[in-house]
Amino acid sequence: MNCSNNISMIDLISNSTQTTQSQSPGTHHHELLSENQMQTIAVLSLLTSGLSFIGSGSVFLCAVYLKRVCYPEVFPTFHLALADMLSSLFLIISSSIFLTSPVKSTMNYPGTPGPCAYLMAIVTSAYTLAFFLTITYALEAYFRFRKRLVDTMNMDLMTVQVVSNRWMYLVYIVAWLLPVIFGGILMYVTHSLRDCDDDVPPNSKLYYHYNRTNLSAQCSSCFPVFWFNEDHCWKQVDEGHLMHVVIRLIFLIPLLMVMVLNMILYVLVAKVFKQVAMRRGLLSYHQRKEEQLLKKKAFLYQGVFYLCWLPSVILGIVSLFTSYSMAKFFWLLVIQAIFGPLQGILNSIVYGWKRDSFRRALNERTSLLSTNRTTAILYSYNGLSSAQNERHDLLNHRSSVIKEVQKRS
Repeated sequence: MNCSNNISMIDLISNSTQTTQSQSPGTHHHELLSENQMQTIAVLSLLTSGLSFIGSGSVFLCAVYLKRVCYPEVFPTFHLALADMLSSLFLIISSSIFLTSPVKSTMNYPGTPGPCAYLMAIVTSAYTLAFFLTITYALEAYFRFRKRLVDTMNMDLMTVQVVSNRWMYLVYIVAWLLPVIFGGILMYVTHSLRDCDDDVPPNSKLYYHYNRTNLSAQCSSCFPVFWFNEDHCWKQVDEGHLMHVVIRLIFLIPLLMVMVLNMILYVLVAKVFKQVAMRRGLLSYHQRKEEQLLKKKAFLYQGVFYLCWLPSVILGIVSLFTSYSMAKFFWLLVIQAIFGPLQGILNSIVYGWKRDSFRRALNERTSLLSTNRTTAILYSYNGLSSAQNERHDLLNHRSSVIKEVQKRS
């Protein structure tokens, strides 16, 4: 639509609404989501994001209240919980506005200065932050095992640090900074979107009438579908199709990148752990058990992430095609509304409360540099055994060597 359209054109479109809605079943108006379907998606998003807010908030509050934020076992989980808590909070606000406000009479469509476009930009930025922090967690695990590989023969000289090395502070800064930049870009694009009928005053009744008659409620920016609405929702925006593609890619590209990099990093973690174990010679019972537990943990971390976001990846890719219709993929929208916002509570379980080392760090009263914790921290990122198992491994290895020497003699 050209931005030279005038008010008479709006009147023409408004008068033809009834005719358009009575067209054959093949027309677009017969493929819109029903009001019940939209409410179902919004309620599910509200409930699941509420659960995630509670779960991530429990990790955040415990770490702050017990003053354990700078403990190595807590530090990465604390950052992840904060990101999950922020994303859940703003998604709750956006979903609540959609459910409680007369959406069709408010300026919350693409190209309008309503608050929901800004809220969805913040939600997208917060979820992208959570994506990057899952990579940060995997990097911490990798670097700690690498450090253990180097310091295997100097266990008594090892010190406890908040992060595995100084470069990780830069990684945390980048992990926080990039999503803020993405969110700023989304806000700028949203703020600078020029309605093709910008010659109509924003407070004009014709302006509201135009939006009511030509855009359905599913086009509202308050509708929590992570920008995966249809192109016709952007028809009143100058270069709307291009803007819509850019906004979706800002969400999809980091998500796909994290899926691939996380898998690579945990494969490297398993490889380094194997090298650490082999440097001692024979694999002991505890080492084999820890290796199996490491693989299970890596599979669990990856499984949770894919469970939450694979539906969004599929939906986002499908939405790039011109034949995409939200009504046709209502079932996938429901799955996304259930599992996407659940990331917060699932992360709080698998990265937090399910890990023995995390719970032990919250309950511990000794100094951060306690020698009993030094070896345990090497395992902490994958919930493995404590220093006692390490000592058992060394004793078992020593006894096996002695028996082997006795047999040869």
